[in-house]
Amino acid sequence: SRSVATWAQDSRAESSACLLSTLPEMGSDHSKAKGVEAQLDHPPVLMGGKCATKRHCAGAAVIDPDVDSSMPGVQPIESAKASRARLHEKLKQQREQQKAEAKAAKARMRENLQQHLAAVKSEQARYHQQVHQHVQQQIADAKRHRALMREQVQRHLEQQMAVAKAKKHQHHRVEQLLEDQMADALKKKDEDKTETLLDVALGQVPGTRLPPKCGHAAGHAASRLLRDAIKSENPKRLKGAMVAAKRLRAAEVPEFAEAVAKYKEVRRLPEGWDLEQMLREGRRCRGRLLAKPDVSDDHRLKALVQLLFDRTQRLVHTRDRRGEDMATRLEVVHVAEVQNEDQWVNYLVRREAISSEVKDAQASDFLAANAETRQALEEAEEAATKENMEVFVSEDLQPGSPLDFINPLSSQVLRLSVPPKDAASVPQGEGRTYALREMLASALPGPPLDDAANEAWLFHGTQPIAAESITTNDFRLDLAGSSAGSLYGRGIYAAENSTKADEYSRADPSTGLYTMLLCRVTLGNLMYTAERDPDPRECEDACLRGDHHAVLGDRRACRGTFREFVVFDEDQIYPNYVVSYRRVPPPPPMDTAK
Repeated sequence: SRSVATWAQDSRAESSACLLSTLPEMGSDHSKAKGVEAQLDHPPVLMGGKCATKRHCAGAAVIDPDVDSSMPGVQPIESAKASRARLHEKLKQQREQQKAEAKAAKARMRENLQQHLAAVKSEQARYHQQVHQHVQQQIADAKRHRALMREQVQRHLEQQMAVAKAKKHQHHRVEQLLEDQMADALKKKDEDKTETLLDVALGQVPGTRLPPKCGHAAGHAASRLLRDAIKSENPKRLKGAMVAAKRLRAAEVPEFAEAVAKYKEVRRLPEGWDLEQMLREGRRCRGRLLAKPDVSDDHRLKALVQLLFDRTQRLVHTRDRRGEDMATRLEVVHVAEVQNEDQWVNYLVRREAISSEVKDAQASDFLAANAETRQALEEAEEAATKENMEVFVSEDLQPGSPLDFINPLSSQVLRLSVPPKDAASVPQGEGRTYALREMLASALPGPPLDDAANEAWLFHGTQPIAAESITTNDFRLDLAGSSAGSLYGRGIYAAENSTKADEYSRADPSTGLYTMLLCRVTLGNLMYTAERDPDPRECEDACLRGDHHAVLGDRRACRGTFREFVVFDEDQIYPNYVVSYRRVPPPPPMDTAK
């Protein structure tokens, strides 16, 4: 018994030491510690010297009273329970310490985040305050500036009104003085003094009218000048008298209208030209009679120009288009008539000379131009003069709106514009019926074409700046071929097809519209050529030194494209109209997959 007790005591001490030696290793592994706890929670049960369960602690042994107490490796249960309690207490302390550290870290993070948010809010509030103060300062500065400007403007207006009152008073005194002196000069019939006073009145009295006495003297002087010029039938004297009458502010005298009619007759100017406007604008053109009125409001004329564009269009692509897409149609937007006296008179003189040369030559091989524009004009004349040609216009269409009408004579579309409300019409249903002559002009204004001179209406494509220069000064042969080459020589090229002239037109950057000139061209005796590669020098010599007056290059015959007309004299072509138009692009291709 004493030896068994001694052996049990020694074995218990050895097992405790062994278990305590293993605890530091399991301290870093929580799962191992829990395993030990599980083993300690279920101590082995001694049954007949064997363990009732299979869970054994490391280094533990089963105590059996029948076994020899001197066997090594047997550990008492009480020692294992004590070790388990110590281990459990240690792990509990570690968990509490970790929880406390995590809670403290979380509190510190929350505190730091609250401090950061508070700083951000403070910064935002300070920024919003600064912006508000800046905006308020700008508003205050703007109010002060506006008040200052209003004060300055008001002060300036008051000064101007004071000056105007002083000038008006001064002008009134000057006019009164001029009136008194003019009355005395007229009473004494002193012409020298009258002319001197008129010069003073024209320089001192503003406006378009002179005081009564001065106006009477100016009208008397203008009438005398105009009557003398009318009797002389000299265009130079007529022009000088009309300019003097405008300067004397006496264009209302009856002799002025008579002088205008006489000047048009002498210079053979077209009837529709506004000579008074030409005189007004002539001051900017160094005394030349020149005007370019916009005639787009004449819907009948605009429809006729559109007809010329439509009927002469041929969708044929040439290399002169330079890769640009071809429009399906050209839509006329604006039309301006060129009223240039010098160019017109030079053109008439050259046309008469060519007509006389053609008649004297009586050439058997005389070739008429027969331009496609002639056919379009003949269609317009026939349609506009026919009595029973009527167009129905719905009430919802406003004046100026586009309107397509099928011409029963040609079965082709006429692109017209709805006439103004004051045009003659007949109510019919939910609209009105207009005669076609109220919507389409039968001919272009001006004298008819001279067939003896082989005169034709042709197109010339250009750019807006060049069109302004041509219609003001004239064509320039020294620039011939600078736009698209000179296949038939250095001349002025024109086309019977609007599509061909469109190849050389360029868009206005400000409006996007293209420009084309509709010209009268005297062709005379034509030199015909259908060669693919003609000799340009031969073409020039035939017209400048030979019996021909222009070249007809028939590219339709040799290339299937267009006919081109070339003249080598600026006086053989007159730019009658400047047409601004837009290109209507083809519709986008259909998506066959959809």
